[in-house]
Amino acid sequence: MATKRKVYITLSESATKVVDLLPSNKGRQSLVLGLIEAYKLIDLCDGTIDIYPAQTKDLTTYHDDEFVKHLMGPRTFLDKNFNKIDKAETDLTNVVIEENDLDEKYGLTFDCYPFPSLDLYVQLTAASSINAARKIVQQVKETNDQIIAVNWYGGRHHCHKSHAAGFCYVNDVVLSINILRKNLGSVFYLDLDLHHGDGVENAFKFSKKVATCSIHRYDIGFYPGTGSLKSSRENTYNIPTEKGLNDSSMLWIIKEIVAPLISNFGPRAIVIQCGCDGLALDTHKEWNMTIKGYRDSIDWILSHFSEIPIMLLGGGGYSHTETAKCWTYLTGSVLGVSDIDTWDILPEHKNLDAYEKDGFRFWTDHNSGPSKMKDHNSVEYLNDIKTHLLFL
Repeated sequence: MATKRKVYITLSESATKVVDLLPSNKGRQSLVLGLIEAYKLIDLCDGTIDIYPAQTKDLTTYHDDEFVKHLMGPRTFLDKNFNKIDKAETDLTNVVIEENDLDEKYGLTFDCYPFPSLDLYVQLTAASSINAARKIVQQVKETNDQIIAVNWYGGRHHCHKSHAAGFCYVNDVVLSINILRKNLGSVFYLDLDLHHGDGVENAFKFSKKVATCSIHRYDIGFYPGTGSLKSSRENTYNIPTEKGLNDSSMLWIIKEIVAPLISNFGPRAIVIQCGCDGLALDTHKEWNMTIKGYRDSIDWILSHFSEIPIMLLGGGGYSHTETAKCWTYLTGSVLGVSDIDTWDILPEHKNLDAYEKDGFRFWTDHNSGPSKMKDHNSVEYLNDIKTHLLFL
C-alpha cells in the first residue's frame, strides 16, 4: 500500500495561451491556471510537468498518418507557395475546394472548424497528457508512493483515429493511456464528462489491457448519441444516466458500480477524465452536480485505490468560471489543502474581473449546493445498470 501521495501538475504559460484559442472554450485555460496559481497550489505540488510540442511520431502512435498530416499542415499553402498576385484568384478557388473536401473528410467542420494555430494546439494538447503519463511511468519506477498527475489541459475524449469530433481535434487521452499501457500494464479509464467518451471507447474496444467506463447523459438527440447500456461488454462499460444526476447518485455509482469494476479488472494505472459540464451551473443544465460532489466521487476513488497511480484530466465545462473553480478545488483536494471548503474572497490575480458576477467569491449561493432540478435516476434504474454491468 502507498504510504504517501506525490502530486505533479502540468504547467506552461505558453501552452495556456494556445489552448485558450480553442473556439469552444476561448480563454478558459487562463482562468483555470490563474486561479490555481492565485491559491498558490503549484507550490504545494511535488513538481510540475512541462509541456512542449509533441512530435508527429507521437501523434501517429494512434492517429492516422494522413489525418495528422492534414492537422499539422498550413491551412492553405497560399501563404508559402503563391508569390504572384495575378494567379492567386484562380489558384485560391482550387485550393479552397480541395482543402474544404479534406476538412470534411477529417471532421474539421461544424463544431471542429479550423482555427489559428490549430497545429500548435494539437501538439501541445497531446503533449500535456503524453508528458503526464511519462511522469507517472518515471515516478512509479522510483518510489512506492501513490503518484497523481494532474493535467487540466487534456481530456479531449471525442476525437477518433482519423477524424475530429465534439470540439476535440486530437485524442490526448488515448495517447497517454497507450504510454501507461505499454510501460505499466493494464489501465482503467473512467469518464465523468456529461458526454459519452466515445473516442476513447472506440480506441480500446478490442483491448484486453484497457477497460473503459463512461458515466454520461444519454438521450435521443443528445451528443454523441452513443453509450447505451446494451452497448456495454467486457472491459467496455457504459453507464447512461437520465436528467438531473446529482452528487449522491454519482457517488452511489462510483461506490456500487465503478469500484467493483476497477477491483475486478485490477489495473496498474487509472485515468479519470474530469469533465465538469455536469455542474448544475453549466450551460447544458442536464445534470445537477456540484463542485463538492465531483470532489467527493474523485476523492473516494483516489483514497480507495491509493496503491494505484492516477492521472486526472480535464474535459468539458462551458461555464468557464465555474470550471476554473471546480478544477482548482479538485487540485486543492488532491493536495490535501484543509481550508478549501471555507475559501471565500478570491485572491487578487489578473483574471479576477471574470468573477465579478460572483461578487469575487469562490462559494456563492448558486454553486454551494444543487439546483432544484429533479434527479430522474431512480434507485431501481441505477440498480438495473449495476446488475447488468457486474454480470457481463
